[in-house]
Amino acid sequence: MSFFSQLCRDRRLWLVVFLSSLALIVGLGVLPAETAITAAVKSGYWVLLVLLGLFARAAWGVGRDAWRLRRPGRVELAGLALALAGGGVLLAHETYGFKVLEDEVLLLGTSMGMHLDRAAAYPDRASDIQGPFQLVHKVLDKRPFLFPFVVALVHDFTGYRPDNPFYVNTALGFILLGLLWLLGRGLGGSPWAGAFMVLLFTGLPLLGQQMAGGGFDLLNLVMVVVVLLLAREFAVRRDPVSQEALVLGAVLLAYSRYESVLFLVPVAALLLWAWWRDGRVMLTWPVILAPLALLPWLWQHRVFAIKPDAWELAGRPGAETPFALHYLPDNLGHALMFFFDADRDHFLTGYQPSSPLFSALGLLALPFFGLWISRVLREPRRAAPADIALAVLGTGLLTETALLLCYYLPLDTALIHRLSLPVHLLLALAVVTAGARLWLSARGWKVLTGTVLAALVMQGLPAMARQAYTRDYSPGLEMAWRREFLQRYPEHDYLFIDQDSPFWIVNQLCATPPAQAKLKQTDLAWLLRNHGFSEIYVFQQFKVDDQTGALVLNQADDLGPGFELEPVWERRIEILVLDRISRVTAIHTADGQTVRQTHLAAPAPGPARTSKELEDVKDEYLKHWLNELP
Repeated sequence: MSFFSQLCRDRRLWLVVFLSSLALIVGLGVLPAETAITAAVKSGYWVLLVLLGLFARAAWGVGRDAWRLRRPGRVELAGLALALAGGGVLLAHETYGFKVLEDEVLLLGTSMGMHLDRAAAYPDRASDIQGPFQLVHKVLDKRPFLFPFVVALVHDFTGYRPDNPFYVNTALGFILLGLLWLLGRGLGGSPWAGAFMVLLFTGLPLLGQQMAGGGFDLLNLVMVVVVLLLAREFAVRRDPVSQEALVLGAVLLAYSRYESVLFLVPVAALLLWAWWRDGRVMLTWPVILAPLALLPWLWQHRVFAIKPDAWELAGRPGAETPFALHYLPDNLGHALMFFFDADRDHFLTGYQPSSPLFSALGLLALPFFGLWISRVLREPRRAAPADIALAVLGTGLLTETALLLCYYLPLDTALIHRLSLPVHLLLALAVVTAGARLWLSARGWKVLTGTVLAALVMQGLPAMARQAYTRDYSPGLEMAWRREFLQRYPEHDYLFIDQDSPFWIVNQLCATPPAQAKLKQTDLAWLLRNHGFSEIYVFQQFKVDDQTGALVLNQADDLGPGFELEPVWERRIEILVLDRISRVTAIHTADGQTVRQTHLAAPAPGPARTSKELEDVKDEYLKHWLNELP
């Protein structure tokens, strides 16, 4: 019986096809968009919990067998020490904070929702009117769930802290360097190849920036490396345990970043190759049911259908679609500027968190890597199983790189730097694959390792120390200033009016956006008169008119004439841009009344209200407030 006939007659495989089709139909077509979004919010946490448990069980089985075959010795301890030292170097000049906005704040907000309510959504309004701090309104984010889920687990076991994402990414950075050492040693056939790969990434300032931030890109890169290692292990072993670990790892990878779902295709191709090579179909229940685990991912994707502005195309004037071939020529030039830290007039500017040596070696080796992949895939019977795995997964990285180059925002944009991490992994794989076939001795790897170490000392460390790529990103500076305000005013009994209200909410402060504050002007006046908060603060941005020096308020921050403000703190964020935090001193209501802030409440003569009367007043206000919610 031919292999194709065997595939057609296998009922388990038809069940996989049926479940995959069912997931696509239910995920993208059957449910109304609002119902699908609600289903994603309610199911996201629980699906990932089961998925992670199954993956941990399978990965434990693979790791236990690998441990039995080769127990760690002095070489492995040296690799671990190098990974720890590399992570320390990357963190030496970084400060914890939100590096990419608004992504990182909303990811933390989603983890907060998962931790408090098991709902995969971030809060955009919160209040403590009833006493305890409550998330009043939550919104489904477009960003995949895996990173906020991991952070929510940390919240569950250590308590909620807004800084937990930073600690998670720090741990992930050290884990990544350790995995890179394993991957490099396996591909290059020498511990020095592993050391070379670790030092390549140690000299990449972008990695240090992500280790101190709250984004999901570092977890995505860790999962890509994990899937690569599991793919090589499965290609060699081709047993049910390693297959389960690979498939479940690929599904988790799909939940780490939007485009990482592309890796499901090469993983499926690798499974077909293994079945063809062994002449049998191998399916277990976790693999059969894996398509259903993607339902929350599909439901979440409906956000883009009901919110076209979720693509944020305003970031590039004239852009009408997020991906297009006509972006490619311009993006290639910008990509070279990013990789070689250059602008039109200068080289090594310090404004790009890249490594020119890393880029040069990778781009030189990339054509060789493409030709090697082509040769391996043309002769699958003659190639080594581990080479097949690398070649098949390498096509996934090449596809992702091509997709990134067709994106509407170029790589040298501060907001997009982090998307290059998988591209850097592709370049590193190309260098190590080429090196393993051009020189097989440890001496060649030692020369390369020494070269990368010299580049780290001469270019990498000075770039990390200058931090020009961080100080050039004004939204990051604004968020760091907000964190500084929290340290200067640690009392959490004030209300903040801010476009970035989720930042204050994830720090367990009451907050609302300016548009909502104008709609609730009468309610805010009631709170001001009755000392509902010790203070009401407003965050606003001003542009400076370079001809007159006058401050022009950002329209989105304008509260209108109904609010009187007193500046509290002002800071220059960049040339011609000032941010200001002000205190609300008075509110003019629509009925002509003016309520002014009084810092100390004056006692009134007469009998005090009973506890029941006060509770009735609070209940009446709460009912009115809830009835006016949109």
